[in-house]
Amino acid sequence: MIAALAACLLCARPDEPVSLVWGGEYRLKIESIDAPDFDLRPSDESYTAVGHRGLFSADLHTGTSLRAFVQVGAAADSGRKPAERSFDRSRLDVTQAFFDVTLPHATTLRIGRQVLDAGGNRLISTREAANLRLAFDMVHGETKLGTTSVTAFYGRPVFNERAAFDDRRNPAEKFMGAWLLRPLGAAKSAPVVNVFFLSRDRVRATYQEGAASDHRRTIGARINATSPQWDYAAQAAYQYGSFGADTIRAYGFAGDVGWHPQVRFTPRIGMSFGYASADRRRDESLGTFDVIYPNLGYFTDAPVYYPGNTADLQPNIAVNVNRSWRLRTGCDVVMRISKNDAVYGPPGVPLIAGSGAGPSFVAALSYARAEWTAEPHVSVTLSFVHGSTGSLIRDAGGKDFNYGALTASYRF
Repeated sequence: MIAALAACLLCARPDEPVSLVWGGEYRLKIESIDAPDFDLRPSDESYTAVGHRGLFSADLHTGTSLRAFVQVGAAADSGRKPAERSFDRSRLDVTQAFFDVTLPHATTLRIGRQVLDAGGNRLISTREAANLRLAFDMVHGETKLGTTSVTAFYGRPVFNERAAFDDRRNPAEKFMGAWLLRPLGAAKSAPVVNVFFLSRDRVRATYQEGAASDHRRTIGARINATSPQWDYAAQAAYQYGSFGADTIRAYGFAGDVGWHPQVRFTPRIGMSFGYASADRRRDESLGTFDVIYPNLGYFTDAPVYYPGNTADLQPNIAVNVNRSWRLRTGCDVVMRISKNDAVYGPPGVPLIAGSGAGPSFVAALSYARAEWTAEPHVSVTLSFVHGSTGSLIRDAGGKDFNYGALTASYRF
């Protein structure tokens, strides 16, 4: 950390002002579930897990040409069964460490360990629901061409080790891509279009067809806009490549629409939906859509299913009680698309094998969420999810579940 900051100072020009900003966060998360994975795995049993995360950062700016950012953190997790996850526990480690170099023509080059901000793309998430965010050892560049923003990157995800300062890039996986981001007008409410290409290579991936190397390319587009009365976002993607000796042909789309009636409590009445294609037959082609690095808490706070061979529809409503309190409730109805493909669970492995028969209904996830924010430092979230299952899960030996979580954060 000290070496990175010193290097940034040495590279600064004498006529550039230097500023150093310190910051940090402590987060406590308590979550409880009485039937993980719908109680379908032999090792499943109810638990209450208590997680802690501490982050401390130093952000050094030298005028307009150079920036160095270093963040260290540690995380602990206890009570999770059958065992703690690898991305919930770590001794002190470097969570981010990168340089930003400003080049001519409004171009910024970022080199080092970093999280990836994908501008709302639903296929890339920072994994905020877990204690340790998803980071990459990556080269990342961004430039402006008029009103169009162009981004390109190449790197590998960081593999967490539990000892101190021992995290490393994952040699079995690499990730690269690019996107163009452009507003369709000058107004603040004008739609913004994002056209993207993503390339992910894994030495091993698992689907109902089996386990093999996965070389997957994704092309897609996203559009979103916000106005005082409405907001919407829609995204579609097509995937191709190879899975072992098979070819990949998959597609998915998702969206979210919200109406803001001008009444007390400024409610947002919304509808979210998603579709992730399935493998329909045993042949030389894999049709299961891969959501790459998803936020499994996007649907509800309970990360109990993994998109792939699924269609879901979620009506919801959110109200702002006052400046500090926000309430949200809804129900996410999940169906499987193909009876020949599996129902997938986290982290993207088959949970119930597809036999070609049986119902399509998977579960209905009803939820309530309350958020309290005391600007600018303190936030508390309380959530509850009830999962109602159909005969597909019950016939496989599963059952309904209840999930609750309390998250409290302090930032400085």
